[in-house]
Amino acid sequence: MSEEKKTCGWGVAGLGWVAGDFVVPAMVQAGSELVACVGSTPEKSQAFAQRFGFTRAHAGLDSLLTDPAVDAVYLALPNSMHYAAVLAAARAGKQILCEKPFAMSVAQAREMVAACTESGVILRIAHQIRLDAAVSRAREIVRSGRLGRLAGISIERGSANPARKTWRLDNAQSGVIFDVGVHLLDLIQWVSGQRFVEVSAFSHPDRKLGKSDDTVTVLGRLDGDCHAVARATREVGSAENNLIVEGADATLFTSSLRFAKEHVVSVRDKNGVTEERFPASPAYVLQVSAFEGELRGVRSQLPDGEDSLHTVATTQAVLQSILERRIVSVSTAA
Repeated sequence: MSEEKKTCGWGVAGLGWVAGDFVVPAMVQAGSELVACVGSTPEKSQAFAQRFGFTRAHAGLDSLLTDPAVDAVYLALPNSMHYAAVLAAARAGKQILCEKPFAMSVAQAREMVAACTESGVILRIAHQIRLDAAVSRAREIVRSGRLGRLAGISIERGSANPARKTWRLDNAQSGVIFDVGVHLLDLIQWVSGQRFVEVSAFSHPDRKLGKSDDTVTVLGRLDGDCHAVARATREVGSAENNLIVEGADATLFTSSLRFAKEHVVSVRDKNGVTEERFPASPAYVLQVSAFEGELRGVRSQLPDGEDSLHTVATTQAVLQSILERRIVSVSTAA
């Protein structure tokens, strides 16, 4: 985005339900400039362009990436396609907001980060839950040391259950671990300031039987010896969707962080309980605004590729643990 141009011209690749129901409506609400889109078929691309007011629909990703009016691309392609798309966008010099999961392997993630660094483009991953006011405040409290040495952190999140068709039938890139679990693995590390060093996990249905998971539970140890539990599910009708951080001096806990109009962050210590209340944040609008701020030099709370490399490594260790029925060390070595 040049200094003369005050708006960010967006190109969107991947026109599924996340883009159509959440992110692109957030772009419209944020007043973003919708330049171009591309989907799996010309008909889908044209219909999407008309629905949201994109200037044009492209026949393919390569065409979109050579569009001079496109400053930044939002990549919401099937999970296994993120790797090639990020490399292509980096070569084209486009700024990149990539959907999670960032990559399907540590080796891919490292190559993607290197390509963006070499091209000098911004790369951010769409972990928009970080931007929720209550989550940001919880992180601030935890990082302040108010809780003392961290002993345990747990978080759960329920999700919708999208129909399994097209790429979601591919067990290697589908499942609640990629839809929701990666968010929780990212949040645990971001809130606590500690990295996963080893994990144990299991799933339902069992990935070991070649079935895509609808519930995943992870037990992990962080590098400060804090224990962590993450549970992602799309099998529960009314999940609690909360966060608990236990320290030697105090415990932080939240009300439901989803499907609620108000979020409460509470801290219990020897003096009693204090509460702070926050309206539910428009996370996707905040994500779009945060990324556009990045183009003006304002660093946001969205993770970059190097940060997300650790989440990719943890995710791969989780999958390995499920398949091998053992504790697995987390390594960012390619």
